[in-house]
Amino acid sequence: MDNLSKAKRVILKCDPALIADVHSIVESRDYVAVVRTLEPDMGIVELIATRDTFEEAVEICKRLERQIGAIILHPARKPWEKA
Repeated sequence: MDNLSKAKRVILKCDPALIADVHSIVESRDYVAVVRTLEPDMGIVELIATRDTFEEAVEICKRLERQIGAIILHPARKPWEKA
């Protein structure tokens, strides 16, 4: 099994002006996820986490939803989950 198949992704949409802030916030949490900008004009970033750190990466994204109005695009929320 290669390393890519061990990784899990979170796709997040935010204000394009806040992409650098998202990078800084996530990367300040050592070894949780690598952040990569997918579509800078649209504010789409990808967090690549290991299976061990994936839940923490999702929790960070949920906080970013509340704090800066980001939207988690992937993984999709279950209907009963709150933002």
